[in-house]
Amino acid sequence: MSDATPVPSVSQWLRYWRNSLADAESGRGALGEKELKALSPVETAVYRNGRIPSSAPLLAELFEGEPEETRLVRVVLRPAVYRSRQEHGTQKQALYPEVVTPLTCVLWVSRQGDMLPAEPPVIPRDLLSPQADDRFTLGEVEAQDRLLTREAVSVWSEQEATALLEGEGAERHEILWQAYYRVSRRLFEQLVDLERLRSGFENLGEARLLKVEPQAKGAARHILNLYDWLGATPRAWPLLERYALACPEAQYRPCTEALARLDTRLGHANTAYPLARAQRDALAQAMAMEEGEILAINGPPGTGKTTFVLSVVASLWVGAALEEAEPPLIVAASTNNQAVTNILAAFAKDFEEGDGPLGRRWLPGVDSYGGFYPARSREDEAAREYQTPAFYRRLERPDYLEGAEGTFLSRARAAFDDEALQDVPSVRRRLHGELVAMRDRLVDIRHRWDTLSELAERLGEDAEARQQEARRTLAALEEERDAIEAALRQWKRFCADESLWLSLLSILPPVARRRRLQRELFIDESLDERARAIIHEAAQASPEAALRAWLEERQARGERLLGDIEERQALLEERAAEAARLRTLLPADVAPDDLAAIDASLDTSLRYSLFRLAVHYWEARWLEDCRAQARVLAEEAQRAEKTGLKAVRPRWRRRMKLTPCIVSTLHSLPSHMMHSVYEGPDRYRQEYLENEIDLLIIDEAGQVAPEVAGASFALAKRALVIGDVHQIQPVSTQVEAVDVGNLRHQALLECVEHYDELRETGRSVVDGSVMRIAQQASRYRYLDEAEPGMFLQEHRRCLTAIIAYCNDLCYRGLLLPRRETPPRDPTWPPFSYVHVDGRVESLPSGSRINRQEAETLAEWLATHRGALEERHGAPLQEIVGVVTPFKAQALLIQAACRTRDIPVAGDERAVTVGTVHALQGAERPVILFSAVYSRHDDGGFIDRDPSMLNVAVSRAKDSFMVFGDMDVIAGAAPGSPRHLLGRYLFADEDNAQAFTIDRARPDLLALCRSPQVINDAEAHDRCIRQLLERVRLRVALVSPWISLERLRETGLLQCLTQAVERGVEVSVYVDHHFNTTSANRTDAQKAARLDQCRDALQEEGIRVRVVKGVHSKLIMADDRFICVGSFNWASAARSGPYKNMETSMLYSGNLCEEIQLQLEALNHRALPDARHESLGFAEEGGGQV
Repeated sequence: MSDATPVPSVSQWLRYWRNSLADAESGRGALGEKELKALSPVETAVYRNGRIPSSAPLLAELFEGEPEETRLVRVVLRPAVYRSRQEHGTQKQALYPEVVTPLTCVLWVSRQGDMLPAEPPVIPRDLLSPQADDRFTLGEVEAQDRLLTREAVSVWSEQEATALLEGEGAERHEILWQAYYRVSRRLFEQLVDLERLRSGFENLGEARLLKVEPQAKGAARHILNLYDWLGATPRAWPLLERYALACPEAQYRPCTEALARLDTRLGHANTAYPLARAQRDALAQAMAMEEGEILAINGPPGTGKTTFVLSVVASLWVGAALEEAEPPLIVAASTNNQAVTNILAAFAKDFEEGDGPLGRRWLPGVDSYGGFYPARSREDEAAREYQTPAFYRRLERPDYLEGAEGTFLSRARAAFDDEALQDVPSVRRRLHGELVAMRDRLVDIRHRWDTLSELAERLGEDAEARQQEARRTLAALEEERDAIEAALRQWKRFCADESLWLSLLSILPPVARRRRLQRELFIDESLDERARAIIHEAAQASPEAALRAWLEERQARGERLLGDIEERQALLEERAAEAARLRTLLPADVAPDDLAAIDASLDTSLRYSLFRLAVHYWEARWLEDCRAQARVLAEEAQRAEKTGLKAVRPRWRRRMKLTPCIVSTLHSLPSHMMHSVYEGPDRYRQEYLENEIDLLIIDEAGQVAPEVAGASFALAKRALVIGDVHQIQPVSTQVEAVDVGNLRHQALLECVEHYDELRETGRSVVDGSVMRIAQQASRYRYLDEAEPGMFLQEHRRCLTAIIAYCNDLCYRGLLLPRRETPPRDPTWPPFSYVHVDGRVESLPSGSRINRQEAETLAEWLATHRGALEERHGAPLQEIVGVVTPFKAQALLIQAACRTRDIPVAGDERAVTVGTVHALQGAERPVILFSAVYSRHDDGGFIDRDPSMLNVAVSRAKDSFMVFGDMDVIAGAAPGSPRHLLGRYLFADEDNAQAFTIDRARPDLLALCRSPQVINDAEAHDRCIRQLLERVRLRVALVSPWISLERLRETGLLQCLTQAVERGVEVSVYVDHHFNTTSANRTDAQKAARLDQCRDALQEEGIRVRVVKGVHSKLIMADDRFICVGSFNWASAARSGPYKNMETSMLYSGNLCEEIQLQLEALNHRALPDARHESLGFAEEGGGQV
């Protein structure tokens, strides 16, 4: 925030989030019939006049039960109510809300019935585009923001409204209200799509009103109640404070060195796969978290977020067992049921049980390592599949405990082969001893590695080589010294044999000269070269002194060298001994010289064993707890559980001994973290377990709105926030104008100019998310190029070619492809497409469909179902997922699948067909994507947010296949997600899949008679010859590929030339990319062949237009004929295995509009060519053929 904005307090943010959430609950525009019945009907005159008649029963009801001093109540008025029409049947009901209230007015109502605005009038956010999906909308957010910015709408706080109505403002009420009324009318009349509203809904002709109760109701009531309690109970909540107030670090702290602290990571979920490097580093950082800390874990698709979570939970559980403390209270939560069930599935299936002595649970009936605390209204349903509170209550009953203890002891004795283990405490002690011994082994490994590292540092690089070199040097030195000592002895012998007289008379010059010459001659003839050099280079005159001095210096050097050798040898021997000791601590196939490899091996061996020991240690502790609380548990088995703190807190810790993690939605979590406080006879108040959760894990945090999660941070000590801001975003529930007002009302925003800056913090309810807040609050930044927090890099789900698209689209190349397994079915390339010449239709609901595309996709699925199931060895629902941007298209595809006996929604064997939300967190070998848009009506919904295609593509493990109008994708705006997708789809000619259906386009059937189906190469050639004979004015041939040789050998070139000679205007449209590149690189030979072909055709008077992105195969003749299909007219094989694999449909009738649209689309993308002008061809400008 800028210096101009005061530093806010936690309480300000709490009130802002609380009120925003309440507004979202009470201010939705799309309602169900049940919700409509809860609203009070009012005459439309109430809205027009801004006053409820003082005699109206409704006014008395609004103030019923309110204290005398209450002057105003807050209401939501819906001036117009529309109910969905019933004549469109089931499909319509799936796309339309049951009830729509297109305008909401949040107002103050006085005891006299006067109404004043509390907030600006708005079209509810859930009825405005853009939305995360294609839900029913009536207007656009931007248009509303512009109108409300332009129109000055006066609103009042409760205190202001009270003062106004009790003072002179009461006389001005009508003026004030009419100003508000006019703006609200303009909103409705100018911005609401009234045609869409009236075509699908009937006006009930009345307004509806709802009192905003202090006691929250609805899905968010538990969150709102917690907000209210926090507001009334100001205490210290370090984690919540960081969530609300933390700003980005000026300088991030260095990340924990994972390998240096390998003994802090204590548990692992399986023996098959160790953690990847980034997962390991993130786990080490999580283990080092302090109270009040939030750590963001940025987890792109397929990077092992679930595996990471399991390792965190396992490590914390093991750590507490080693300390013989109470187990940590770990809660994993998210905002929607899909995310929650994904976590629960991981806790049920991804913890390997193993078949060894420590394998399986020793307590019967415990099937998962996660407990599920759903909304109480859903507990009975959830209990059929998950371990809910009812599961724990059942296990705590005396009848279960009696048998469970016996089973536990029996399995413990078998595991340890020790019949002396006759009671639970003895087993618990044995398990703890094993845990400590194994932990000590882990610590010993680290210490020995540290010792080896210290020895390596002391030894330096290439110690063995340097040792050998030193030994060679010493040997050479000793050899040289021996030679010099021999030379010295020779010299001494020579001197001893010298004549005494020669020595005595050497004072005489002639004698001295003779003596010197004899000595020199001896040295030169009798001593070796090295001795001679020493004597000649020495400063001493005496050869003996020179040789002795040299020997003394060499003696000292040799002693030093020998000392170095002996010291190094001792270090080498110590290192070898340490390495040998380390080797005894490691699995047999792991070398002791690579710490990363050692650490990875510990994941799948020692850390996994630690976890298995901890599982049974906690089972023993649970049995001991239940025995200690036997009387209380027996009483609770007969009646409701006690709710006081002394009962609730131990209950949580007891249950965490069975399952190390509890899973809940953020909407339900607060209701489970409560306890009652005695205030007097039959009087209790409810309080929350603040700062109680040891670790709160927010999963899919990029989808979680800040106001939904904020209150729960007061319940926890630490938070691990896992998600991806490049996947699905939270559903926005508020418009900017109201958000600005709410922020200013809480003094969080001093001026509107700072609004965008505040939104950057991620805390605004308009576009914020828990993931963005966590990034702001993280003290670490794993990669400078990535968002703050840790970043899981290694991707193992998709083939490299598939995840490369997501890497380019969202992740700046930071993902590291690590998948090693080949595809089960290499038939389909990583990216492929089926071009469909369909037509998009816009429905009154705002959704879109493409009938031809839906039928083609369903037919492809039916055609290839058998082969897919055979190659994958699995049922179809485990192989294929179908994704489309639009709900209506998903319904259409489902219907088309049902007609082909492909199970979809409502069947337990259903193939998933839906928008990207349907497959969030899931994966399939093959993903089919129905793009829907066509050149008839392109739209930007797919390109509005990269997250849609990022999620869709990253669901595909082996193959991503697009069904749609490829011309639209090829013509997408540069830099858009679809443009990038086109680069991958069109990178290889083999990505094009030839598949068409014998089904006419419904829109063309309305214009002409039933089409003629053309099935083989000969029939296609006959068709075009007949058309060229019948055409009178113009003909256009559209063929992505073109071959001059093929045109000549089939006689098609001659037919085209003859048509030109008859005065027919002949145009040929071909694709630039396919005819000038190979493997996405310029191919000079292909480009030259294209130029040659173009020149040859244009010499015959045939115009050739090279177009950017052509996939349609068409012939359009005059305004009466159009042939659509998969046959490449100018290049297709007329012999060989592929000649009969093409299908087209010939339509005839009044097709002027369709042909004109096709030509407009082609000419819009045609590349300029100077030769066109020289041949005298004018631009067609989309005219009819």
